This record gives sequence, structure tokens and C-alpha cells, in this order.
Amino acid sequence: MSKVEDKILDHNYDGILEYDNPLPRWWVWLFLITIVWGVLYMFYYHLAAMGPGQEQEYASEFKMSTEEYEKIAVKMNQMWANVKYEAMTNPEDLTSGAQIFKTNCVSCHGAAGEGGIGPNLTDNYFLHGNGIENTMKVIINGVPEKGMISWKPLLKPEEIQKVASYVLSLYGTNPANAKAPQGNPAE
Repeated sequence: MSKVEDKILDHNYDGILEYDNPLPRWWVWLFLITIVWGVLYMFYYHLAAMGPGQEQEYASEFKMSTEEYEKIAVKMNQMWANVKYEAMTNPEDLTSGAQIFKTNCVSCHGAAGEGGIGPNLTDNYFLHGNGIENTMKVIINGVPEKGMISWKPLLKPEEIQKVASYVLSLYGTNPANAKAPQGNPAE
């Protein structure tokens, strides 16, 4: 490798000298390649319009996402078409429902269903009707005006059936520090 001597320019500022050295070859070649690439890119996409434009790329991506959404929507509709509004009494199902309740519902309804931000689930008063069907519909659709989200996109139909069955099993348990009754008494 040949040694290049530094060429000092005639600039001197507070004892700082300026050198005039050539750039490294790899850097010069990289710079020239980017210029050639830019010219070819401009020709391919903008002047000759051989490649897809922004509008075509957007339309292609939008079509793909729409098709994916439609596939998901069909699966969701099939999954929710045959929802069974029947209370589960199997101990394994109730245990599974209790776990789902502890994971998702305790923050609003309390550990024993005694109420908190949400209503008391252990008394005989109901805001949206009693029974498995009404309980499942509240869990599926939520109560947005009261702050309860819809659990339909987050839980499977069987999981909602299990947690609703668990909630029904809480009626009449009378936990400590229960929230005052809300809604209408059971019929």
C-alpha cells in the first residue's frame, strides 16, 4: 500500500491546520454507485413507469388486507353462529370459568363477585336481566356506556359460556363487603 503524504492547505485558524487528502476509493465508488442507482430507479419507476407506482402499491396492499379481513370475518361469524346459551354445571368448566373470571373480571367485579367499579354479581338484582342468555349477551356485547368492554373479540364462545356459568354460580353467596344492590330484582 502506498503511503500518501498529507497536503496541508494554507488555512490556519487558532493553530488548527486543514488537510486536503483524497477520499478513500471505496467511498468514492460507493458514492458513484448510489448516483447510478438513483438514475436507474428514477428511470424504472418514474420516467418509463415500468414498476408499480404509489397508487398501485397502495391498492395492492389494501386488497390483500381486505381479503385477510374477510377471511377472519367469515371465521368469526362461523364461530359465533352456533353459540349455545346453556349453563354449564361440570366442575371442570366452572373451574375454567373461575380462572377466566379471575384473569379478566376481578378488577371491576371483585374477587368474589361482590362488586367494585362493576355491579355486585352475587345478589338477586340485575341491571340487564338474569339467566345464562342475558349474562352471556352482556359479556359478548359489553356495556360500553358503563365502561364494560365487549369480550367477543377476546374470548371464544365456549370461554364466555364458562365464565357466564361461573357468574351464575356466584348468585346468593353473600360475600363480605358486597356492593349495594343495583337494578331490578329477579323475577
